[in-house]
Amino acid sequence: MISKQTLASAALGGVALLLLAGCSTSSTSNVAAGTVGGSSTASPTPTSATVAALPFNAGGYLAGNATPKVAGGDAGKVSVVTTAPLKPDGIGGGTLAFAFRNNTTASISHVDFTGTASASGKVVASGSSQDTVPAQVKPGEAGFGYIYFEDVSSVPDSGVQYDFKASTSPADTSSYNSAPLTVTQADNNGKSIIGTAVNKTGKPLTGPYSVGIYCFSGDTLTTSTLDYATETGDIEADATVSFSHDLFETPCDTFTVGVSGWFQ
Repeated sequence: MISKQTLASAALGGVALLLLAGCSTSSTSNVAAGTVGGSSTASPTPTSATVAALPFNAGGYLAGNATPKVAGGDAGKVSVVTTAPLKPDGIGGGTLAFAFRNNTTASISHVDFTGTASASGKVVASGSSQDTVPAQVKPGEAGFGYIYFEDVSSVPDSGVQYDFKASTSPADTSSYNSAPLTVTQADNNGKSIIGTAVNKTGKPLTGPYSVGIYCFSGDTLTTSTLDYATETGDIEADATVSFSHDLFETPCDTFTVGVSGWFQ
C-alpha cells in the first residue's frame, strides 16, 4: 500500500515540476514513440487478436476540451504510441508525457510503465511512470501517462529513442486496486484548472485522489502534470471530490483531466 504521506509529497513535487518545466526552453527535438519491451506476469497475456481501436475517452472517465486522435498501437499489447517533448525540470531531471493504447482483450488497471532513453546505442536515462489516466482502460482504449527521469543531463537534443515496459493488473474492485472517478467538471479559467469528479464505481473508495492533467496542441500531446484532489479520506459511492490546479502560466488551453483513487 502506498502511504498518503508519500503521495502527498509526490503531489507537491509534481507542481514544482510543472512550474520549472514551463520556465525551461530546452527539450529533445525528436520524440519518436517507444516500444513496449515486455509486461509483468500480472498483465493480460499478449495475443495476436485484433482489438478495435476505441475513440478517445471511450470509458467516459475523462473531462476537458481535448478530443485528440490517438494512434492504434501494437496488436495484443499495452503499448506507448506517442510521446510529448522531454521537459527538463531545471534541477537535472525531466518528464516525458506519453499516450498508450490497450490492445489486449481484457480491461486493465493499475497501469505502470518504466522507460529508457537511448542514444548511439547507449541508455542515457531511465525512469518510471508517475501517473496514468484513466485508472481503468478498456480493450482498444487509449490512456495517458508520464515518465519521470531523475537525470537527463546525458540526453541529447536529437537522436533519442524511448523504450517502454508496461505492467498492469486486471480491472476489478479488489482492495487497493486503482479506481477511476468520473470527472464531471473541468474548467480552465486562464490560471487554474478547476473541477469535480464523482465516484460512480458503486464501491467505497479511499484517497488520496490523484488528478492527472494532460495538455495538447490539436492532436499533439505537449505536457502533463499531477496534482491531488482537496479531499483525501474515504468516500462512498456517488460521493464527489474537487480539485483546483494552478498552471503556473504553462500553456494548456486544450486539455483532458483524469481522477483516480483506490478501492477500499
